[in-house]
Amino acid sequence: MLLGLAWDRLRASIAVIALLLLQDLAVAQHGGSRAGRESGGSASLELSPLDPRVAQSQIAIDARVEIRVPPTEVRMTLAVTGEGESAQACRKEVAEKIDVLRAAWQKAGIEKNRVVVDFIAILPRYEWVIEKRGEVEVGVEKKAGYRMQSNLHVALPNDATVDQALDHAFEHGITDIIAFDYWSNDLDAVKARAREQALEEAAAKSNSLLRIFAEKRPPIINVQEDTQVVFPESLYQSFENTVQDSVSPAPRRELAFIRAHRPQNTYYRGLQSGADRQPAELAMKPEISVVATVRIYYESPGVKNLQDDE
Repeated sequence: MLLGLAWDRLRASIAVIALLLLQDLAVAQHGGSRAGRESGGSASLELSPLDPRVAQSQIAIDARVEIRVPPTEVRMTLAVTGEGESAQACRKEVAEKIDVLRAAWQKAGIEKNRVVVDFIAILPRYEWVIEKRGEVEVGVEKKAGYRMQSNLHVALPNDATVDQALDHAFEHGITDIIAFDYWSNDLDAVKARAREQALEEAAAKSNSLLRIFAEKRPPIINVQEDTQVVFPESLYQSFENTVQDSVSPAPRRELAFIRAHRPQNTYYRGLQSGADRQPAELAMKPEISVVATVRIYYESPGVKNLQDDE
């Protein structure tokens, strides 16, 4: 009887443990290949003590606001290159590629004045030639022609148009994409709005924190402001994630070892501003961030003691 009761209790305990394990699996965290590649992760909540003179002279309260702005324009930059025995041949090849692509873009609705051609350089190309100097064979570099590069800058209204422009570029063999830059014609108005919101947040913080001075609120003695615009192209992160063999073959002098290409992982991380007022949505797509900080300085009640000491 007692043995059967003990066995029932053991089975019940096992069932509870299994249920807890299943619950843990249901809410498992996800790391991805980036996890563990960055140091830190713990937030320090300790405030460093102020220098006595600073503490007695002023009180500084600041607030930060982040506003995300959808881009109204995207600039895509592509490199168009050509190679030939002469500079004239290179220039002709590049010009033909650009003309064909611009014509395709025009048919797709991209106006001609939205495309700018930027000449970069024309440089000589060299190749190794094995020659015999005396009784010894040597490798000698000799000019083999020229290589020219011009960049195409095209201004597009949205990401959907970017995809169309890319399709036409790939169709005509232009695949060297240099950069994407985002812009908004509302930035000036957004910067002004961010400053106003930062001032509101700083004032709200002051109303909360300065309540400890019940008798008299300290007077304002100064104010600082800083507004920054952060563009999406600076918010991408790249890293290399590979598994290296613990044992490598011994090198042989007569055999060259060529490593496989290890591509970088790149993703849009977004801005982590730590603002007092920030967007509610997760940073999932390229947007322009406007970050405004306002700091209000109040006179410290201890300033009289500081003046007396002087």
